[in-house]
Amino acid sequence: MYLSNLDPVGTSDPRPLRDQRSLSDKFVFVVQNAENAFVAETCIHVLRRANSILGQEIYSWNCVDATVSRRATLSCAPDEVLVLVGGVDMPWRPARSEVSKLRAAIRNAARVCVVGGAVFVPLATGVLGAKRLSVHAAFHAAVRETCASLELHSDTTCHHKALSSATGPAAAIRMMVELIGAREGNFTEAALARDLGIQSPDTQDSNCSGERWRLHRRAEGCDMISDALQIMEDHIEDTLSVSQVADIIGISARKLERGFAEKLGRSPLKVYRDLRLDRAHDLVTQTALPLGEIAIACGFSNVTLMKRWFQRRYGEPPCDVRRRAFHGIH
Repeated sequence: MYLSNLDPVGTSDPRPLRDQRSLSDKFVFVVQNAENAFVAETCIHVLRRANSILGQEIYSWNCVDATVSRRATLSCAPDEVLVLVGGVDMPWRPARSEVSKLRAAIRNAARVCVVGGAVFVPLATGVLGAKRLSVHAAFHAAVRETCASLELHSDTTCHHKALSSATGPAAAIRMMVELIGAREGNFTEAALARDLGIQSPDTQDSNCSGERWRLHRRAEGCDMISDALQIMEDHIEDTLSVSQVADIIGISARKLERGFAEKLGRSPLKVYRDLRLDRAHDLVTQTALPLGEIAIACGFSNVTLMKRWFQRRYGEPPCDVRRRAFHGIH
């Protein structure tokens, strides 16, 4: 599978990651040495945040230190993505005893990703299936000497055939976001990039996170649902009725209810309440506003009502959520 070509015939897509065969939700990280373990942990953090945004434990991972690979199991299943993590100080040239294990893992993986000095691993094992790579400037000369036919991609990340590459630790974050985006869609990719702080929020979607993001994603671009959600978000404090929301859009309340049931599986009233609770949760965990003021700001008639719905949704009262947010778990 590693040698499968991700480029559909005739495509001009500069980032050809549309073939789902080599895009898995299971990752195996192999680090060059302990000094580069932080890079793998950073990539794993991207997977954790993706799981959080998606609201499900979709992505899983395992991490192996190559320096102890002779004593540990170094393998990769056909449905796993192999991520070889190197640094930017020195090339990762595997020892002769490690070559056969790495070669087998590369050949078996659904997709192979290389970071920094790990670019030399597929070259050393003789199973490089792509001829275009993003390579750190410190390794340009050595890579050209090793494989003169290799095209050095100008960007910090590259996805060619079933091989992805990143020039270094920072680029590895972007590479992981792009891989997840290829599986989950551009909307998810943008939300994840904003969540990680590697993309500036635009004015339209700066608050599209958590429950709001999931609802917009499930709407699948439906103008009616998206417009209704936006109206609800704009009127969190002064809660509107379903009929009022429908009137603003110019449709009947019944049509709006059918649309929400079909796309979101919930009534407009429940969605509206969940959006208000989502905002309340943000204010509870990120501000020192009194709960009474938060209740008013989120459209609840009184703080008791907000506390009741808050506990039903999050499983604990807002005071406990705030205490943990400000002081952690002791």
